[in-house]
Amino acid sequence: MRKCLTGRRYLIVLDDVWNFKVNDQFVSLFPENNNCSRVLFTTRLVEVAKYNSSWFSKFDVRFLDKKESWELLRHKVFDETPCPHELEEAGKKIAENCEGIPLTIVTVADILSRSNDKTLEYWNMVAADKQNSVFVDAYDQMFEVLYPSYEYLPQHLKPCFLYMAVFPQNYEIPFYKLVKLWNTEGFLEMGFLETPEYATWSNLNQLYMNNVATVHKKSLNDITKTCGLHSPFWHLCNKEATKIKFFRGLNTLDHCLVQEDLKGQRRLCIRNNVLFGIKHAYDSIASVSTVRSLLCTGPYHQYPVPVCLEYLRLLRILDALTILFYEFPMQVTNLVRLRYLSLTFNGDIPDFISKLWNLQYLIVHRCMSIVESDGKSPYLPMEIWDMKELKHLHVMGSDLPDPNCEDSLLPNLSTLLDVSPQSCTKDVFERIPNLRKLGIRIESAPDNNDDDDEPLCCFDHISNLDNLETLKCATVNPRIMLSEVVARPPTPLHFLPSSLVTLSLSGFGFEWKEMSKISSLPNLRVLKLKRYAFRGPNWEVCHGEFPCLQYLLIEDTDLKNWTFRSRSYYLPRLESLVVRHCYKLEDIPQKFGSHLKKIELVDCNPLALDCVDLVKTTARYRARGVDLSVRYSWD
Repeated sequence: MRKCLTGRRYLIVLDDVWNFKVNDQFVSLFPENNNCSRVLFTTRLVEVAKYNSSWFSKFDVRFLDKKESWELLRHKVFDETPCPHELEEAGKKIAENCEGIPLTIVTVADILSRSNDKTLEYWNMVAADKQNSVFVDAYDQMFEVLYPSYEYLPQHLKPCFLYMAVFPQNYEIPFYKLVKLWNTEGFLEMGFLETPEYATWSNLNQLYMNNVATVHKKSLNDITKTCGLHSPFWHLCNKEATKIKFFRGLNTLDHCLVQEDLKGQRRLCIRNNVLFGIKHAYDSIASVSTVRSLLCTGPYHQYPVPVCLEYLRLLRILDALTILFYEFPMQVTNLVRLRYLSLTFNGDIPDFISKLWNLQYLIVHRCMSIVESDGKSPYLPMEIWDMKELKHLHVMGSDLPDPNCEDSLLPNLSTLLDVSPQSCTKDVFERIPNLRKLGIRIESAPDNNDDDDEPLCCFDHISNLDNLETLKCATVNPRIMLSEVVARPPTPLHFLPSSLVTLSLSGFGFEWKEMSKISSLPNLRVLKLKRYAFRGPNWEVCHGEFPCLQYLLIEDTDLKNWTFRSRSYYLPRLESLVVRHCYKLEDIPQKFGSHLKKIELVDCNPLALDCVDLVKTTARYRARGVDLSVRYSWD
């Protein structure tokens, strides 16, 4: 080949390359004739492109925007013939539903062009539903093209990829829900000292690099918040999962009546909770005795439906947050293999919950997002201390009871969320020594004017939690917001554990001088201050404070002047600064460290923007292109 190409101008295209060492195998065959000859290869794998980047220039192909999608669809359907005006609106919606993927657009366009029905009624019907036969046929045609993306995945990633399709089409999957479910299912291969969060992130990152999953939302400090699948891959996963008995999604009554698809399934995904209320569907679901996971992933259903738990004795996962239970389901007590239980229920958790001795995740939401409180939170049963396998406990509006014996210990509990200060006693914290994440909710009646500092006692013993990494404390109806004048200075902030990495405070009204107890934390990387977490017009940062802070959010406060004590550079590791709804803020310091990448201002005093503009134009940051985002609702 080299001999044939020598002295000639050529264009070589290698399409859909999977081999990492393409340059080692092929580059020597292509002579450099200095005549603008080119070698182009395409790949689905980011790592293949990176491996060969020393020989080839790398170009990432982006998704098409709405306009480009419509232009491609219109051209493929009508060629040079103008699109009938009455079809344009529906056509643009069809193109938008192709999610910017050229292969989907071309395939859908081919089906539409071959159809004899080009009426407005038909196009509106196609545009209204991604489950329309046109899209389903397109996904079926794309299956063979996309299947290698699944087939060539490393074996440990295949179940993770398929599992992302248990959720509805185009659903934005919360990262931390995926952590809990993948961990419970046993999909995560964790090395020594690795956490489930890290293992999940690693697996997701590999799926991104293989271009089979996508990130929907990231936090400003670049942490994945939600992820998901594009529709063609969602369809592929559902088809493959049904075939290999990995899971079966049930959307309609017809799905429930195909016994061949249900037989032997290990996981059922109920995407319409009303199915439990239909006898034929109920009986079909109850007959699948092999089910290990029952995942109710459809829209929230506000009316109770019967769930056939008594027939599914092998369940390890029951995810039923989208179903309202008037009474705690007694049948749960027979599910002794259960490791993950989530449901929506307003009553007290019964003491027989302790019979679930394998349970690792207990999540109970309340029907009402706001519940009036008399200041006393309902307690979980004392038997909760017998559940030694618990890792994650989140029962809205309930508290851990004070332990009553020496054996009361939850050695594996790493996450405790939505508890009141009554759970933050020395005795309780001593019995959960490995707690890594703590969420405290302080409720106070808006008309309470008593000088009662009891809610702030939650800080008294937090310093004893040596492994705590994430702390979120929020007050509901904070008294400090009732008046511009504080009757007396709030209780000083107690010292926090040095292990803290993420801290979020809301509604406390601490004086800014108390910040020294936070700024000295050696491992703190994320700090969020919301709803007058700190109060007062002046905040001065001293040299050496916040040595590792990467992300800082200041939201809704009366801060006016934020300054650094001297002209030295401060916050050396800060990457993202977010300031929201600080209407009095006039002065923002300009001497941040060299890692600053992004500044975001939302509805702040215009004087603050002048300061930020100076930061951006400073040579230190101009060379690195600091991203400045400013939004005003009054513009």
